[in-house]
Amino acid sequence: MTNNEYKTKIEMKNVLLFTLIIMITSCVQSEKKASSSEEVVLNQNEVMAGINLTVAEGKRLIAEGIANTPAVKQKMENGMIIITRGTTNTYIAERLMGLDAPHGSFMTGNITPVSRGKVDVNMVKTLDAVLINGKTVELPLDEALSQLKEGDIVFKGANLLNYEKQQAAVCIGAPDGGTTAKIHPFTGEGKAKFIIPVGLEKDCSGDLAAYEEIMCQDIPRIAYAPKLWLHKDGEIYTEIEALKTFGNVKVIPFAAGGIAGREGGISLAVYGDSTDVKNVLKVIEKIQGEEPFIK
Repeated sequence: MTNNEYKTKIEMKNVLLFTLIIMITSCVQSEKKASSSEEVVLNQNEVMAGINLTVAEGKRLIAEGIANTPAVKQKMENGMIIITRGTTNTYIAERLMGLDAPHGSFMTGNITPVSRGKVDVNMVKTLDAVLINGKTVELPLDEALSQLKEGDIVFKGANLLNYEKQQAAVCIGAPDGGTTAKIHPFTGEGKAKFIIPVGLEKDCSGDLAAYEEIMCQDIPRIAYAPKLWLHKDGEIYTEIEALKTFGNVKVIPFAAGGIAGREGGISLAVYGDSTDVKNVLKVIEKIQGEEPFIK
């Protein structure tokens, strides 16, 4: 075989290989499109309802959904639940243990308008909450974590969410990683269940793993910027998961943001059987009108 014949043969193989790759890719994309279209087909007997939530209403809904979740109900009967401090977790603590404390006292870091400054300066801080068999116990967080058993539950919120990728990340100010660093060794497969209550107002389109890599770089900061840690082995729990505990429904967002107090809020379309959708709407009626976390 001459050099030219060998070269031509190699080129033909490359063309065939390239064509094969294109065909496989096209098939995969077609399957994905078919799968996606099947997921959004509505049955003729289904109904739809739009739900508009402020950020505070979303937090209250998440707490109501958490309380209605079978795994949480089970651990309220027999097991340990740890609720770390946070804004969304404040609502969960109010719902599960009857926390009665000023909003802002059951949280650590928080983000407020620069012009306003800190909102919790003069507040007496409330410690992370620990429940054993549904009863509140006074137990330091470190000791409670060491007593966790498989299936017990730890709640820790997040500052950023990518719902499509099921990623959640938290801002870290403490040099040692704070509460987040303490929790991670005790949660995951064969350990305690880690639930991340987080509102959809924090959803973004970026890859949080890439953001974590950038924000954790050891470079000079000329204005404060925290580190960002990606939560590991956690179950993301948003308004969508909450709604699904009250009926066999499907949920998609259709708008975000707004004015007159709806800044950051979310609009969700709920669809399914008429009875299930109506059951969901009954829950929404009870939480709408929730005042802002802090006025």
